[in-house]
Amino acid sequence: MSRAEIDDILFHALMAFYRFESEKIKRFGLGYLEILALQILRRRSPLRMRELVKDLGIPFSSATRLFARLEDSGYVKRIYAHEDRRGVHIHLAKEGEDVVKRIEDHSFEVISDNVKNFSTESLSYFIATVRNMDKLLAVKGGILPEENFEKKNCDVSI
Repeated sequence: MSRAEIDDILFHALMAFYRFESEKIKRFGLGYLEILALQILRRRSPLRMRELVKDLGIPFSSATRLFARLEDSGYVKRIYAHEDRRGVHIHLAKEGEDVVKRIEDHSFEVISDNVKNFSTESLSYFIATVRNMDKLLAVKGGILPEENFEKKNCDVSI
């Protein structure tokens, strides 16, 4: 594959994800990092603040402001660790679960409506590519433990 092809593929993917995420940002009134943080918490709540900072790849001061906004909105609760008062656990609140469900329902509906236009083979290639995206781009692994992500049975017909 040529350099121009790789550049074009990455640009096309970036624009598609940017537009998809921008629509969710407008629709749900949350920022990209807020949505991502809530989705992480949906899968791993409760989580220590420092683990979330690491997962999000942002400075601790930015995470503190981010979680203050989410807490003010009623989406998360900060609970101090009993064993170490400096340690903070972030819990996903009921309101946070509800908004993540609406966000993920929206994503599911968009993708479900559009997979009808793809062959089973194309869909299988897409799923395999997404599952290996971190390796392809040489970035640290995903939020979910790899063994869980790899073993998940994916219904190609959605």
